Amino acid sequence: MKLLLILLISLGTVNTGKVLVYSPSISRSHLISNGRIADALVDAGHEVVMFIPEYEPLTEFTGTKKAKVITLRNFKHILATRYADFDDFGKLMLTISRVGFMERLEFENTMADMCDDLMKRRVDLEQLRDFQFDVAFSEQIDLCGVGVIRYLGIKNHLWISTTPIMDNVAYNLGIPSPSSYVPTIEDNDNSDRMNFWQRAFNLYMSTGTQIVNLLATDKTTEVFRKYVPDFPCVREIAANSSLCFVNSDEVLDLQRPTITKTIYVGGLGVSNETKPLDEKFSKIMSKGKEGVVIVSLGSIVPFGDFPEPAKQGVLEAIKEMSDYHFLIKIAKKDETTKTLITGIPNIDLVAWLPQVDLLSHPRLKLFVMHGGINGLVETALKAVPQVIIPIFADQQRNGRMAERRGIGKVLSKLEVGKKNFKESVLTVLKTPSYKKNAIRIAKMMREKPFTPEDRLVRWTNFAIDHGVLEEFHVEGSRLSGIVYYNLDVMFVVFVVFSFFLWVLVYVFKFLLRVIRLDVSREKKNN
Repeated sequence: MKLLLILLISLGTVNTGKVLVYSPSISRSHLISNGRIADALVDAGHEVVMFIPEYEPLTEFTGTKKAKVITLRNFKHILATRYADFDDFGKLMLTISRVGFMERLEFENTMADMCDDLMKRRVDLEQLRDFQFDVAFSEQIDLCGVGVIRYLGIKNHLWISTTPIMDNVAYNLGIPSPSSYVPTIEDNDNSDRMNFWQRAFNLYMSTGTQIVNLLATDKTTEVFRKYVPDFPCVREIAANSSLCFVNSDEVLDLQRPTITKTIYVGGLGVSNETKPLDEKFSKIMSKGKEGVVIVSLGSIVPFGDFPEPAKQGVLEAIKEMSDYHFLIKIAKKDETTKTLITGIPNIDLVAWLPQVDLLSHPRLKLFVMHGGINGLVETALKAVPQVIIPIFADQQRNGRMAERRGIGKVLSKLEVGKKNFKESVLTVLKTPSYKKNAIRIAKMMREKPFTPEDRLVRWTNFAIDHGVLEEFHVEGSRLSGIVYYNLDVMFVVFVVFSFFLWVLVYVFKFLLRVIRLDVSREKKNN
């Protein structure tokens, strides 16, 4: 009620609308991001439906606490069985340095298959059409959502980039992305300062990423054209999005070109208020002579998925850092790690932790994390230094972002062991500049002129009031690659210059022959 009152005061009279948030259950973090958008809009007085195609089993988690949820179940769960040859997805990610383009394309093909499975159940989608939504949100990871929203007759589409501006989002919206200083998002261990070889690699990643994007979106478009023959290309629909909400913070993020329709809302739903901890966590946070360190690597790749030598090395390093108490988040069924910590008094294991509340605790000195954008923004807002162990997707790039801001240090997942873990942790703990920079960044993020909630609600209201925001459209998104990069102009200039050069050479040769003839005649006359 307090948030609603603040919004009512700040926004004046609220014109409520009907809002659809399309969010397939691809991962818990994506549901969290999209659920926070849904909840903020409910608080602002809108009627919000969060539609969740259950690509992965949900249990009871939906990401939203306030919006109406419609779940479409009984899919083939292709995503859950894709890595059947491995114990799970996390262990696979820890065996490779990065995901290659062929693996990315395989994932996109899988998503297109899931989209086809969804469209075969078009009767189930009709319940959404009956709501007559004013606007609809979908995220960048699954352009099936873009197509479904158009199929339902909703023209006003608002895009969500659940990470810093994704490469396919930038490409489709016409946002300039110079590869000399804008690192691609997925599996790219670069910041915005790159040497020659890093720029060459970034250009390679940028080119390959766009090829994958084109192939993937063409396949998704084919899915819709099976059922609606004249259906537009999903890239075209995405390019006409009225707005794009970016789940990052412009103070924290690496600077890059943007356009009017990109709205940063990183930190949405992260309260500045500190909630009291329960007895269990209060007791844990009182341990350790110098304070507490949290180790939490997300829900997809828990700590227990690391190879045994890496886990043992980390635990040995923790035992030697006896002045600090370590709180490690593990999977519920991880009995191996429970056995390994026997005899190590400065460790507590939990299967769940109140992350935002713990980040506010004054005795928390460091957060060892995987670099997911939600956790990274939350940690930055609470001024807690970080050690980032990136696993996949945007996490390497996010880690370099934290290093660039001087609030964290990256440790490669393939180099996790006793020496490297201890060195990384102690470097951040014992170097005052990390905490100093974290305090500065947090203060700037909190004191920006408008809160993430303000931006989300005000711009969504604007889109509802004015319809499709064609005025924000970037013409570059409608141009072919040849025209966008002026390759046709450069070709003509090259041809003209070559012709001029040829004429110049021809005239020079002609004059040279004339001179030689004159010289020859003079010699004969003499």
